[in-house]
This record gives sequence, structure tokens and C-alpha cells, in this order.
Amino acid sequence: MFTRNARLILAVVYDDGIVADRVLSELGYALRDQGVSVKGLVQRNTFRRDRAKCDMELEELGSAAVFQLSKDRGKHAGGCRLDREAIASAAALIGPALGEGADLLILNKFGRSEAEGGGLREIVAASVSLEIPTLVGVPRRNLEVWQKFAEGLFDRCGIDEVQALLSWVKHRTGRDIRLGTSGFARSERRENAIISN
Repeated sequence: MFTRNARLILAVVYDDGIVADRVLSELGYALRDQGVSVKGLVQRNTFRRDRAKCDMELEELGSAAVFQLSKDRGKHAGGCRLDREAIASAAALIGPALGEGADLLILNKFGRSEAEGGGLREIVAASVSLEIPTLVGVPRRNLEVWQKFAEGLFDRCGIDEVQALLSWVKHRTGRDIRLGTSGFARSERRENAIISN
């Protein structure tokens, strides 16, 4: 399906962040379990009965370090709960690790911080300069900003196009990965669902 001209970056576009977090986490863990040198961040969500929103953690795949991403501001608190210092701490681990080499970089989200010009943008730029294949989750609401940032240097697929996602990963890592039996990771979409930009 892919040629030598396949791009180094795959943007995985999604509407449902919970589904994206599950698929990208499962993919990262499966690659790591198979001995692939995978770096980057995946998000884990824990739901609590007494909270309207889930608790969020980031795991850096290379080191397995975990960062508390959400601030607990109380049962009825509104507004942003994102701990930007946690993102900065995680990014501080990834940057030097990329210099040691990696087969693949996974970043769970090109989110608000990145859309505003910060966050993990520098990590994406570093991975491209080091020619490390990079998979980035991109919420549809940030797709236009992502396209301007990545300047057409990426392929894309939807989060529900699992076979296309796995085909890209196989092309880039040489590994056949199977995701679990959970319904969120199932798709009958065709393998050629990758769109070049």
C-alpha cells in the first residue's frame, strides 16, 4: 500500500477523544511489548463516580513514566483542568530520548496547547529532523491549525480506520501489530484509507 514516498508523519484524526486515547494507548503498548523502540505520550483516563470529567494521566512510552495531566479542582469545578507543567515535564523526557534513536514516536494529541503554538510542537519538529516516523492524534477541531503547522508533510487517517493505521505502522516499523478485541479498536475500513496532504 505504501511506497518509498510515504510521509514520516501520520495524523490520526478523531472526534471522540476517549476512543482516540484507547486506540493510541493500545497501539503504543503493543509496539513496546513487541520490542519496538517507541517513544512518546499516550493518555490514560480514569472515570470517577463523583466527578463529571475523568482524571487524565500521560505515560511516556519509552520510560514508562506517568504524569498526572489533570488537576482535581473539586466535584463541581469548571474550566480548564490541564496541568501544563505535566506536559512540559513529559516533553523534557521525550526530547533527549529521541536523540538516542527511536523506531516510532506517538503523540496522543495535537491539542489546545499545540494549537496555540506551544505544547509538543518542538517534539514533532525534532522527530521530523531526526527522520523518526511520527504518529500524532489530531482532534478534528484542531485539524486546520495542524495542517498549517505540518505544511502538508503528513498523511492522515481517521481513528476508526484501524487497518490503515496498522498498515502505516507496519510500513514504518516492519511489525505486524494486532490491537485487542475491544470494540473501540475494530474497523472494517479498507487499508487504503490513508490520505496524503
